[in-house]
Amino acid sequence: MINFIQRTFVTLVFIPFFLALEYWGGVSGLVFLMLPVSVLAQVEFYRMAPGPLRKTGATLGCVAGSIFLLGFWRMAEGRLSGEILLVLLGFSVMALLALNVLLGDEQDFTGGFAPLFTGIVYIPFGIGFLLLLRALPGGSGLLLFLIGLTWFVDIFGYVFGKSIGRRVLAPLLSPKKTWEGAIGGVMGGLAWAALMRHFLVPSIPSWDLFWVSLFLSIWGQVGDLSESAFKRASGIKDSGGLIPGHGGFLDRIDSLLFNAVAFYAFLVAFEGYSARFWV
Repeated sequence: MINFIQRTFVTLVFIPFFLALEYWGGVSGLVFLMLPVSVLAQVEFYRMAPGPLRKTGATLGCVAGSIFLLGFWRMAEGRLSGEILLVLLGFSVMALLALNVLLGDEQDFTGGFAPLFTGIVYIPFGIGFLLLLRALPGGSGLLLFLIGLTWFVDIFGYVFGKSIGRRVLAPLLSPKKTWEGAIGGVMGGLAWAALMRHFLVPSIPSWDLFWVSLFLSIWGQVGDLSESAFKRASGIKDSGGLIPGHGGFLDRIDSLLFNAVAFYAFLVAFEGYSARFWV
C-alpha cells in the first residue's frame, strides 16, 4: 500500500511538469527532459549488464547514446536527414568497438562490447522515437495518448496483480507478475483508448485504434519483462532507486521504449503519417 501511494504521489508531481514542458516546449522541450533520463537509464542498464563492462566503456556508451538522441532531436526538427544519422551510428559503432579493443586487457579484449552496444540501441533509440512521434502532425496528442496508455497498463496491472493475482506470468523473469495483472493491464490500456480517442487521436479510425491499443497494451508488458530479464540475471530487484515507489528510471520507461517504436511504425505504415525527416 505504501509503495502504491509513493508511485501515485510521484506520478502526480511529475505529470504537470511534463505536460507544461511537452506542450509549450515541443520537441526541444521534450529533449531537454529526456536527455538526462536517457543517460541515467543507460547508467542503470550498464550496472546490471551481464558480463564484464569497464567504467570507461560505460561512459563511452552514455556519450554515444546522448549523441544519437541529439541526432534524433535534430532529425525531428527537420535539420538532419535519416541517412546522416545512420552514417553517424555506423561510424560510432566501429569507433566504440575499436576503442574497447585498444583499451582491453588479456581477459577481455572487447570490454563487454555486446552489452555496451545494446544499451546504446535499447534506450536512446527508444527515446528518440518519442521525439519523432512528437514531431508528427498532431504529435502532442499522439505522444500523450501513448504515454497515458502505457501508464494505464502499468497502473491497472499493478492493482489487478496485487488484488486478485494468483497465476504467475513468467516465474523465471518476474515472479510477482501474474496473468491477472497482465489482463488487467490490457483492460486499462483499452479503457484509456476509449476515453481519450476523441480528445487526443481523433484522426485515427476507431477500429484501427482498438487493434493498435490492444497490441501496445501487450507489447509494453513484453518490454517490461525484457528489462526484468536483465535484472534477474544481475540479481537485483530494481534498476535503481532514484524514484520513490518506482525504482530506477529504466524501470519507469522500459515499456515506453518498446511502445514508442511500435506506435510510430503503426502511424507511418498504416495511417499515412508523414515521415519527412527520414528523407
